[in-house]
Amino acid sequence: MTLIPQPANLAANGEKFLLDPGFKIVLDPNCGFPEFRAAKLLKSEIQRAACIECPVEKSETPPRGGAFLRKTDSSGEGYRLTVTADGAELTGGETGIFWGIQTLRQIVRQYGAAWPGVSIRDAPAFRTRGFFYDVTRGKVPTLETLKDLADRLAFYKINQMQLYVEHTFAFLGFSEAWTGKDPLTAEEILELDGYCRKRHIELVPALATFGHLYEILMTKTWRKYSELPIDDSQPFSWYERMAHHTLNAADGGSFDLVRRMLDQYIPLFSSGQFNICCDETFDIGAGKGAELVQREGKGRVYVDFLKKIIRYVQGKGKKVSFWGDIILKTPEYIREIPKGVQCLYWNYGADFKEEEIRTVAESGTEFQVCPGVGGWRMMMNLFENAFRNITRMVRLGKQYGAKGVLNTDWGDFGHVNLLANSMPGMALGAALSWNTDDSRDWREFSRAYFRMEFGALADGLSDALTELSRQQAGTWAGIVCWRESRLLGMQSAEHDRNLILAMDDAAALRGYRRALELERQIAVSARPASRTTDLQEYACSARGVALTDAACLALKKYAYGRPETPLALECGALAEALEYWFRQYEILWRRRNRESELYRIRSTVQDLCGFLRGCGAEE
Repeated sequence: MTLIPQPANLAANGEKFLLDPGFKIVLDPNCGFPEFRAAKLLKSEIQRAACIECPVEKSETPPRGGAFLRKTDSSGEGYRLTVTADGAELTGGETGIFWGIQTLRQIVRQYGAAWPGVSIRDAPAFRTRGFFYDVTRGKVPTLETLKDLADRLAFYKINQMQLYVEHTFAFLGFSEAWTGKDPLTAEEILELDGYCRKRHIELVPALATFGHLYEILMTKTWRKYSELPIDDSQPFSWYERMAHHTLNAADGGSFDLVRRMLDQYIPLFSSGQFNICCDETFDIGAGKGAELVQREGKGRVYVDFLKKIIRYVQGKGKKVSFWGDIILKTPEYIREIPKGVQCLYWNYGADFKEEEIRTVAESGTEFQVCPGVGGWRMMMNLFENAFRNITRMVRLGKQYGAKGVLNTDWGDFGHVNLLANSMPGMALGAALSWNTDDSRDWREFSRAYFRMEFGALADGLSDALTELSRQQAGTWAGIVCWRESRLLGMQSAEHDRNLILAMDDAAALRGYRRALELERQIAVSARPASRTTDLQEYACSARGVALTDAACLALKKYAYGRPETPLALECGALAEALEYWFRQYEILWRRRNRESELYRIRSTVQDLCGFLRGCGAEE
């Protein structure tokens, strides 16, 4: 039996339970509305997979030939599930029953009306199992998409969701920053919070409060608090939005800005936690705060401002977390972090340094480990690198006493990556944070995921997408940096030119051809009604990978003066192919997201196509 996550203890008993038209789901008298809602989820799954109409009832007596939900007074997440020839019985507290229902749903999805006999005793390895989704650097999902994401997370027993916000919430007094970005509203946050709660997911706010405040600090109202001076003559830059725009910690008004945002945002969430972020504050001391940094040191300035935000948020009754990348540069300050605050250790490479996790653990500070699904800056996630990163991070987290796992999905450079591409990595993080002993390799795990989502014949889809993720010799990030350094005069992106110059030409040619073949393979996959958009996103991503490889070859040849570089496609034909591809991409973007910053991706594609058509005369 293949389940995601794999239960902590599972034993087959050799029996089989056959559902018949008299099958029903019975709640014991202790069950309430939460258990009724969970039972309805199971009912819907049975109706879809086994075509059996099963009523939900309540009784003291377990039914013969049905499923019985027995509620205990446990406040934990563990549950017991037994399936015999006579039926199924699920026992646990409110949360445990909900997670046990997800296990039953997965059994139904695989076996229909013939359930294998099993005895399961299950509980998670980590109390906190989170998924972090960037909704600020390009995409702002619709409320319906966020609800669907919550449903996906719950199916795989993830119990925390964070949505990363810099400027994409409609803060009062900050309309200069969010106008044209289709921000989330207070009402939407409140509705999503309640939706998540019913699925045993805690919606935890994650707000930039120190660095990464480009859109806010570019405004006429708030720019005075930027560490670096603001140059109005500079056009928008994805690279600049990532790399700079930190608050001037030496100016008391900077904290007033943060407090104004916090006062509006904190009350919207029922969660007792708050992620204040405070990562990548690269600019500290590089501008207006130079004198303070010279006098006290960069680490001291950082940690003092950090503690000021922590104290304020704690004063609102919230447990605080923050990203640990900056404080690890001066680890002697970690011990100053107030007790109960959690440090979020992140690293997205396969070979990150174990010593950094050990440093945080030995400081006595609470911490979580934060791997990543590896899709930002690219058309398709790097599945195998993400597998190694997530697997190693979670297991080291368990070894060193981490309080939880927060698996991340960022949106650098416009969030060009489509949501479906991140879902296998999401499910992997869910599987390992529930059961760190899961020993499946990537091929076995990904096949299990795609079977769960697309049916028993999905092994070919799993293998095709894994191979597609290997075809990216050229990257979207390379195209963005070319545009910003060459066409917009953004010299800050110049150092990333090697993304194209160091590209393996033969690999890019192979990638172009193979990605188009894989697109056709994806297109003939089975298309269940519930996941057609995912499959369309996979196919669109495959063509996007092919055309990105081809575009990077053309840029290397003509923009970077490497005449020996071969072309995958004549430049004019490539421009036309990109335009047709982008039309399909726009349709898929709008299916799950607001318009938000789609126009910025469109502008990049248009500039690229204009450049390519200008090269055509030379061929």
